[in-house]
This record gives sequence, C-alpha cells and structure tokens, in this order.
Amino acid sequence: MVDESSQPSLPGLPPVEELTSGEVRPRPAVRAQRDTGALDPRVRRALATLDDDPDLSLVTLANALGITRATLIRIVREAIGMTPKEYAAGVRARRAS
Repeated sequence: MVDESSQPSLPGLPPVEELTSGEVRPRPAVRAQRDTGALDPRVRRALATLDDDPDLSLVTLANALGITRATLIRIVREAIGMTPKEYAAGVRARRAS
C-alpha cells in the first residue's frame, strides 16, 4: 500500500485524499464555465436537468436534447471530464450529505 501522505501533490490538483474520497465534483474550471455560459448549450441543459433529476435515464435525457446517448456521454465527458452518470452520482451524493 502506498503512503498517500508522502506523495507530492501536483500543481493545480487537489491532495490525493481529496481525489480518493469518492465524491465526484466538477473541476473548478468547469464550474466557472457553467456559470459564465461558456459550455455547449446541450451540456448546460443536460447538467441542469441532472441537477433537477439525477435519476433520469440517459436515453430519456438524450432524447429530450435531440441527440443520441453516445453523443450525450461524449459531449459531457469532453466538457467536464466525467460522464453524465458520474455527474448524476455526484448530485445524489451531495443531496445525501
């Protein structure tokens, strides 16, 4: 087992314990993009919808956006660095805490 306390942290990244906490959160740059509207409108709408209903199926969400499930997963992953399913899990975790 690796002693995480002796591991150096990389500039711009949170400490290892934060990375391994299991909590899924958008990166700060992603939150800033969301707040300024710099994200693809489909991604903004997908994230807002998942914020409201994290249990919504990806097929239903993709259909509402007029795109395929695969496209939804790809554009969200490219924009925020996680899949819609991972984002929804983070929403559920935040609500539970």
